[in-house]
Amino acid sequence: MKLRLFEQEQVKVKRILTIAVVTALSAITSVSCSQNKDVLVTEIGISPPNSRIAQTSAAGNLYVQAKNQHLRGDLQGAIATYTKVIDVDSDYAPAYQSRGLAYFDAGDKQRAIADYNQAINLSPNDAEAYNSRGNALASLGDNQRAITDYNEAIRLSPSYAEAYNNRGNARAAQGDNNGALNDFNQAISLDSRYAIAYNNRGNARAAQGDAQGAIADYNQAIRLNSNFGPAYNNRGNARAAQGDKEGAIQDLQQAAGIFQAQNSNDLYKQVMNNIREIGQ
Repeated sequence: MKLRLFEQEQVKVKRILTIAVVTALSAITSVSCSQNKDVLVTEIGISPPNSRIAQTSAAGNLYVQAKNQHLRGDLQGAIATYTKVIDVDSDYAPAYQSRGLAYFDAGDKQRAIADYNQAINLSPNDAEAYNSRGNALASLGDNQRAITDYNEAIRLSPSYAEAYNNRGNARAAQGDNNGALNDFNQAISLDSRYAIAYNNRGNARAAQGDAQGAIADYNQAIRLNSNFGPAYNNRGNARAAQGDKEGAIQDLQQAAGIFQAQNSNDLYKQVMNNIREIGQ
């Protein structure tokens, strides 16, 4: 089984959710070793709260509390506190955006989208909210609507590297590898240390048959983040495609160790299956 890992970033990364999808990334499905699969690895999280917010209002004080709960991984507590913020001030747009992230993190995509909708209604120039809603739509396989949201995020914030990266993933999901490559190039031009975008550009290059170019991108992703499991996994696949069995197994073993340490058990098992198949 060849398992290629894409990454899609939403705000600042704290945890990883994995969604197994078919090769075109167009529908959620289970992973089977009987055919090639790609896995979209959606990283989501929140940035630390600004303590100055607490000085502005009762709602702001609650908002800081909720963000700290979210950062600690207390999703239900964070959702409850974000809801209190909204009860105190129903026009507090950041609370809807952040509660949407918490719902997404908890796996409730529909409620996440509802909150992003409200955040956008209250703050129509919030590029982050469009990017977040795009990620939720993409995770549900609605890549065309996701691209529409990423387009709006980029229109509002032309230097928004994450939105280019995410639109690249959605375009790759639709089979538009040239469009995806252009987006990953743009993300990298905006942020030369964007390891996720290098990883994803490597996948786009691999899909076009450019194994050497793909490996160069995976190398750069690993140089930027030596604990980047998906890049080791993908470089292992590329090396296997070139007949470098020993190098492939070394990379896949490195990826497996990282996924195990991160408690990403499904990815760990899938990579171990891949190692066994290559070793046969």
